[in-house]
Amino acid sequence: MRGNIALVSLLAAGLLVSAGPATGQERGNPVTGLPEEVHGGVILDLADGDRFKATVSRDLGTVWGSRYDAATRSWGKRVAVLRKKNLFCGDVDGRAAGNAVALIAVCDKGSYAEDQAPTHSQALHSPDTVSWSQFTLPGEAHDEPGISPSGAHAIWPLHDGWVTRSAAGFRIVERDLPGQEYSITGTISDTGDVSVLYGGAHDDDGRCAGVVRVLIVSASGATSGQDLTVDDACADLDLANVDATTVLFGAPDFPETVVGITRPDTASPWAVTAIAPARAPGLVRQRGRGTAPTLFATSPGLPMLAVGSADRHSFTAQAYDPVAQRWAAPIGIARTADRCTWGDNFLGEPLGVFALRLRCGGQERVMVSPDARTWHDVGLRASPLGVSPDGSYVAASNRKRTLVFSRERGLVRLPLPTRARCDVVQPVAPDAAIRLTTTNARGWPGRLDVSTPDGWQQTRTRFPRLRVGTDRCRQVVPELYESPVMYSFYGTTRAAALTVSAAGDGWQVRRTIY
Repeated sequence: MRGNIALVSLLAAGLLVSAGPATGQERGNPVTGLPEEVHGGVILDLADGDRFKATVSRDLGTVWGSRYDAATRSWGKRVAVLRKKNLFCGDVDGRAAGNAVALIAVCDKGSYAEDQAPTHSQALHSPDTVSWSQFTLPGEAHDEPGISPSGAHAIWPLHDGWVTRSAAGFRIVERDLPGQEYSITGTISDTGDVSVLYGGAHDDDGRCAGVVRVLIVSASGATSGQDLTVDDACADLDLANVDATTVLFGAPDFPETVVGITRPDTASPWAVTAIAPARAPGLVRQRGRGTAPTLFATSPGLPMLAVGSADRHSFTAQAYDPVAQRWAAPIGIARTADRCTWGDNFLGEPLGVFALRLRCGGQERVMVSPDARTWHDVGLRASPLGVSPDGSYVAASNRKRTLVFSRERGLVRLPLPTRARCDVVQPVAPDAAIRLTTTNARGWPGRLDVSTPDGWQQTRTRFPRLRVGTDRCRQVVPELYESPVMYSFYGTTRAAALTVSAAGDGWQVRRTIY
């Protein structure tokens, strides 16, 4: 049953507002709980609000670690966690419990290539993020480790086996894992009991068994197993542990595919306890010619939404209830005069508000909601969608004003205009913004302005040389799969890409090489 559409026209702002019913659910993203990924590494949550960040250096020769102190709200000094002669590491993943951390540095000898399986990955463990023990993993190890609730034990899964870490040190365990083909993850209890879960399991005739297989080995050596029936069990999808009692199966970049596998404690059997939202009851899925196909969207702390249109004019949204594991009835959120198709809505990380880009009659538009209830339909004719460097806020600008959307204040209208075709306005607070703007007639960005109560004020931020010759800037495209967001500027024959990030009390503008 479709909900009624209540639209209020705000002509001066050029937007429509639709208010839908509250869902009663604050969280709808089944991927919640996984560590935060950053470029070349990961940020892990520790006890008392502290955090630990592990990343590889630009030359891939060092794994750096730094700790965030929640009491002082500051990051500590960066220290080298791993540095070995002739060892090159391309990424770091990990898990934490209390103040203990287990990491895997994905490494090779002599050089590192992303398209080749690593053969010298390193297991790293620390009880306190200060002292570290290290072990070279055999074979082609690259999956995330598991850590026990106290942090005293850790596990690194391998092909046909695993490595554990306890007070006695590191130990290699060789074990046949029948049918193992694709993703694998491992968990471990405080007594050393191990659970290894893997997908892609096939029977003796080579046919898909349709299960995620579990091998359970107690500290005493007793062995048992489980087969968990899971849709797409033999697809090349990811298994990842959140902690010692929670495992996710699916594609983390597409949370609607993720299945939850849990147990109440480390002594209990595993069970499939959360179905993939895309297969949950109540979903009205738009598909096929003449539709805007259903798009799944998430934003931290808000319910997952399924948004689509049966006729490319009337758009509806459904909210997912992760407790009931079903979708609410569709609610109308916008009706467009022109027929619309989806724009580029691939995100590297979910934004702080919902922002779904459309292409309507050759023009760019965006549907924005700060709370999954109130929706704004805004044109993007004069300037591209603006996204804050941390992804918390979005903005739409033209030659008269800037609209900033935030979780804190909803919509705030600022008298901050654009001035040239390739201007980019990025919000940095619910009521503040920065602007990349031109310094010459060819329109390429050359300076950074900041907003003040009296309008834009030019900064002395250093600007990279764009090397665009005499070409003229004609278009800007936001690349939201990057974090911070990257803006690509295009001329007739030349192109340049820029990112802006916070640097002390100011900003840093970087050029990305194509």
